[in-house]
Amino acid sequence: MLIMFGWVKEAKEVGPALDCYCYRCHRKRTWEHWKETEWVSFFTIKTIPFLSKTHVVCGGCREPVQLDRERANFLANREHLPRLAVFLEERQLAGKSEVQRNYMRAQREQNESRG
Repeated sequence: MLIMFGWVKEAKEVGPALDCYCYRCHRKRTWEHWKETEWVSFFTIKTIPFLSKTHVVCGGCREPVQLDRERANFLANREHLPRLAVFLEERQLAGKSEVQRNYMRAQREQNESRG
């Protein structure tokens, strides 16, 4: 008997997640909620969901940020979205020096004041 199995990766846009500033494209953008699922497949048919990941993706530059389970739960509750925005800012500024962070935050304030 021949059994064929493998892995299939599927990504779907769930919908808009939150509006916050993107330090890569230097604008306030709508970040989208994406769900990625890896399936075990038999005879090329998806049968068992094996691994699931949640991402938010900038609507402008398409930069993805993977969320852990705790932060993914923030998407379900509007009250926690400001905490998610702080996480995204920290994530985008990670690896930058303090001078670079201050400069990028000043650029953000300047861009937001222009409207």
